Amino acid sequence: MAERDNRDESTWVVYELTGSGERLAAEGTLENYLRETLGLEADHRVFVPYLAYQYGTRSSVFNVMEGYCFVASGLDESVYLSSTQESQYLRSVLSAEMGGRTVLMTVPDSSVRELRDRLGQMVAVEIEEDMIVEIVRGQYRGLEGRVVSLTDEMAHVLIELRTLRTIRTIPRFALLPRGDDEQ
Repeated sequence: MAERDNRDESTWVVYELTGSGERLAAEGTLENYLRETLGLEADHRVFVPYLAYQYGTRSSVFNVMEGYCFVASGLDESVYLSSTQESQYLRSVLSAEMGGRTVLMTVPDSSVRELRDRLGQMVAVEIEEDMIVEIVRGQYRGLEGRVVSLTDEMAHVLIELRTLRTIRTIPRFALLPRGDDEQ
């Protein structure tokens, strides 16, 4: 099997946000704005390194790279470059002038994965017993459950499906709290 060249790794376009864009990110609506503005298909990846949720009386906002967001490359460069021209939410796109032409600069997928992991680790400390969570990594990805107990690094999550009721041990960083309005 041939070793994969790092240049084959997917890349991400980096946007700098305005103050209004940062507010959208903290509210959790920036991804929808980007999808509509850029005309993205449902499977085109977007990463906004913010997470906000309301649980009980507590409201929390986490971010690992304030003022920026990421959209997977793959569209025509002109789509990315023109999206900031009249946007009140996007200040600029990471680019450089080369030979009298504006060229997009991108970051590797590994950098975005690292940011995702750091965000997951930040949220992991907020996981509490009896909290409803969504599993975002591993073989149970996409399922919801209730935390029944915790250790330093792991959570024991009760998952209930129509024909299955089981408790699984899941790393805390692989869980996202579901807000009260989502239960």
